[in-house]
Amino acid sequence: MKIKLIVVEDNDLVRKGIIGLLNEQDDLQVVGEANNGSEAIKLLDQGLESDIVLTDFNMPGIIILTMHQRAEFVDRARSAGASGYMLKDGNFDELFAGIRSVYTGEKFVTVGL
Repeated sequence: MKIKLIVVEDNDLVRKGIIGLLNEQDDLQVVGEANNGSEAIKLLDQGLESDIVLTDFNMPGIIILTMHQRAEFVDRARSAGASGYMLKDGNFDELFAGIRSVYTGEKFVTVGL
């Protein structure tokens, strides 16, 4: 069984790169992509089923993938209900581990504050 993901990122180059890397993993499958939060919500409203939404910032119940490493951003994400917080300049193994951890109900943060 594969972990199904929706990737939300406004930068096309970054989004396509992330999708390509995720789909190379045997247990991960990107089932949808969106340019912004509104597009992601439309996908979900249309019945697209995913286990995890991987997004740039500021949507609850998801993994935040961002360049912002200041404590205030991490605190806001946690307060909003984010299950994970990872930096875009992290390594791929951390990204894959974070997705797998959140999928099993754990919290995952890679920011070294």
